[in-house]
Amino acid sequence: MKTELHQSKIKLAVLSAIVAGSMGLSATSYAGTATGTMTVSTSVAVSCVMAVTGNIAFNAYDTTATDHLQSTGTMTSTCTSGGAAKITMGLGSGGHSDSSDSSPMRQMTNGASKLRYDLFSENSYTTAWGNTSGTGKAFTGTGSVQTFTAYAQIPKNQTVISGTYNDSVAVTLTY
Repeated sequence: MKTELHQSKIKLAVLSAIVAGSMGLSATSYAGTATGTMTVSTSVAVSCVMAVTGNIAFNAYDTTATDHLQSTGTMTSTCTSGGAAKITMGLGSGGHSDSSDSSPMRQMTNGASKLRYDLFSENSYTTAWGNTSGTGKAFTGTGSVQTFTAYAQIPKNQTVISGTYNDSVAVTLTY
């Protein structure tokens, strides 16, 4: 039993010497230090998303009414804070032959029958919302959702047949 105990102590001493010796071999010593500065940078590009959140749905048009028929539609956009953007509106699929991107004359259709309407960028119904830089709605992004309203109007006293009239207008966000 004494021999076993003595052998155990020898094994432990040898193992300890190996571990201690290997630690000494792997230890690194340094002669000095140097420092530097790493620059970290990026650029933030303007980015936007847009959705049409409310289509324009007029009440029934009365051809004998003395007032124009009005309605609204909405869209939302989220753009990088400080980013310049512009929303433009196309002529629509039923556009009038005299219509242009800067002076849109939009029409809803029901077969061959056409019902004229206008889109405006403000609630006084005086500034046409077109499809050019000058007739689009410019804004600056806030980083949060912004809501924009399209003000729609069907002029009074149009002679049309009864039925359902429709049009489709492309809404474009440029940034």
